[in-house]
Amino acid sequence: MLYMLMINYDPTQPFQGPILAKEHAALETDLRERGLFVDGAGLMPVEATGGLRVRNGETLRTDGPFAETKEALGGYYMVDCDEAEALRIAACIPVEKRSWVDVRQVALFHPNVERIAAMVQRT
Repeated sequence: MLYMLMINYDPTQPFQGPILAKEHAALETDLRERGLFVDGAGLMPVEATGGLRVRNGETLRTDGPFAETKEALGGYYMVDCDEAEALRIAACIPVEKRSWVDVRQVALFHPNVERIAAMVQRT
């Protein structure tokens, strides 16, 4: 099964420390070596770059440096494993004090998505 491990943060709270790039790189390496990593990336902070939202057909641009949200997505990992392993991985994701990790199973809409995920994992 595919799980999305979403790293969220509260942009109204001050940044608590350095970027955890080395820790994330080590985690990604471990997940790749174990054959669990499908995809992942960090996102630029919404309070620095703003954002674009489409809701009910209307496009709204939010300008940085002021985030117009109580929480924002800071990055994600997508892993191919069972739920128990996804929860163990989520507990190992390095986050700062204003952050947390949500774990969600990915809904598979495309009939070939499992084959596609396997191909992505091999690259």
